[in-house]
Amino acid sequence: MSEELCELGVVGLSPVGQSLAARHASDGVRVCVCDEDPHFVPQVVQEYKSQIAEADADDDDDDDDDDDDDDDDDKGDDDEDEEDRGSSSDRRGGTRLRGRNRRRRRRRRPDASRCMIPAISVEEMVPMLMRPRRIVVCGTHGRDDGFVEHFWDRLFPLLEEGDVVLRWGREDEGEGGGGGGCDRAAPPTVQYYDAAVAGKLSRTQARPRGVHLLEMVRLGRDRLLRSTTTSSENHSFLVGGGSTGAYSLVEPYVSSYGGTSIAHVGNDPASAHYAIMIQRSIENGFAQAYAEGSDVLRRAGGYENQDIGRAFRNWNEPSGGGGDYGDDDGGGGNTTRSYLAGISSRIYYKRDTVTKSGFVIDHIVDAIPSDPVDTWATLEATRLGVPAPTVNATTETRFLSVMREERLEASSILKVPELNDTPSVLRDQIAEDLRRAIHCACLCIVSECLAIFEAASEAGSWDANAVECVRMWKMPGSFLESTLLDRVHSALADDRGDSNSLLTIPVIASELQGLHMSWRRIVTLSFASAVPCPTLSSSLTYYDSYRSGRLPVGLIRAQRDYFDASGYDRLGEGGWFSTCWINEHAIQKKKEAAASQGGNQRTRKRKAKSEES
Repeated sequence: MSEELCELGVVGLSPVGQSLAARHASDGVRVCVCDEDPHFVPQVVQEYKSQIAEADADDDDDDDDDDDDDDDDDKGDDDEDEEDRGSSSDRRGGTRLRGRNRRRRRRRRPDASRCMIPAISVEEMVPMLMRPRRIVVCGTHGRDDGFVEHFWDRLFPLLEEGDVVLRWGREDEGEGGGGGGCDRAAPPTVQYYDAAVAGKLSRTQARPRGVHLLEMVRLGRDRLLRSTTTSSENHSFLVGGGSTGAYSLVEPYVSSYGGTSIAHVGNDPASAHYAIMIQRSIENGFAQAYAEGSDVLRRAGGYENQDIGRAFRNWNEPSGGGGDYGDDDGGGGNTTRSYLAGISSRIYYKRDTVTKSGFVIDHIVDAIPSDPVDTWATLEATRLGVPAPTVNATTETRFLSVMREERLEASSILKVPELNDTPSVLRDQIAEDLRRAIHCACLCIVSECLAIFEAASEAGSWDANAVECVRMWKMPGSFLESTLLDRVHSALADDRGDSNSLLTIPVIASELQGLHMSWRRIVTLSFASAVPCPTLSSSLTYYDSYRSGRLPVGLIRAQRDYFDASGYDRLGEGGWFSTCWINEHAIQKKKEAAASQGGNQRTRKRKAKSEES
């Protein structure tokens, strides 16, 4: 038995590494484990064996107590295990194997206690793995230098063509495999894609040798859902980047940790980090749209905090809050139900327990410190030449927010007239128009960000999978969870890349055509009420610019040609042209002067004749 090769190697016995190894070893998969601390490895293996023994003893007791029921249920479980041993998401995280629901527990292989094989170093582990080798590196906690120094530099010289190394790259300190530790997990670390060490090593070292280096990164999830997740359920959303063929070799092993909450988004490790960056930009845009919407309701609609909370709550009702104004969303049903609407409603209802008066929202400083992460999408859009005015507006609004002292001073100088109270009937229509305006703005935000992602994919030959990205972003507990992304995901999947933009996919275009007048009314109302709405207005400008068959930039080119003869090309004609703009202007000016002079002479003659008569 000891001479058999192992199917999987796990390097780095962090909570995730221990969980991954224990899950597969308990299923009879031979797993070789090692850690940068060689003294820690025997402890982990011994603990695993002890827990297997305890769990087996508990199973025997359960079988004696409820033999008949368990026979039927376990038979069904065994059949499912044989069909898909590596994809179950019911197994408990961490190395702990106890505490499962006995009617859902998986039957362990009789030799499970002997399937976790220790190795004191990566040098000892590599020969113990069957070819092509499948190795998962955990426990680097985002420490790129630690990954390179302690793992990669020692591991890479031992690898051969076809071997696969998956780095659990952005695993954070405190992230355990089970539900008990997930509430302590820090937010996922975001790393600029071009600085990701896995991408660099893949391009410079791994690929030339035929070795595949993949990277797995973690997306954020609602902390309350993480803390209430049972130990047998998933609490992480995971995206992977790297060779598609290599990913298929390790996917059965990592999917047992993430289940359906895992996706492969591109054939380069950098694509996973890029997906995180794009997600962050969409999150900022969505949040800004809701923030601007609440400001419109308050300052233009005369809403109080609880009125705003009620409006957001109504948007999440099955009817969508359409009321007397119908539902012309282009696809039927509620298009605005979302995680953000739900939590925003709760936020506006929350009273302040510190001052014992008012609401918490009114005591929060209205400034968001600048985070370089929030500028990356804007920088990428500029680098790639992708128009993203809504993304830019969201970023610039954050910059403006931190100028709080200047804004307070300006508010006492740059004043506008106070508005009269808004009639209640109009207030109801404002809420419904705003619901639709936010929906349209969010569609534009997604469209801009996906365009950035696709441009980067084309530039880097990543073969990025936007459909899988959207599927992950809309998962329950995600910041972006919404019926809007449900529709976007379905539209992208059905379109299969035939359309140039998300906005021109027929089902999305139909929605925008049905909703754009509400969008325009909200932007008009905001401007008339002196309420800033950079995201809502920039998205509308993007929409109108994108659908314009002709833009007025011809004048700009003519101005530059007039100034320095920079030239221009003409519609339907080849070549390069430059015009002497002065001649026609001078001739026309002389004509107008002559006409004016002639007119004056005729006027004088008529006046003289009139005086003579």
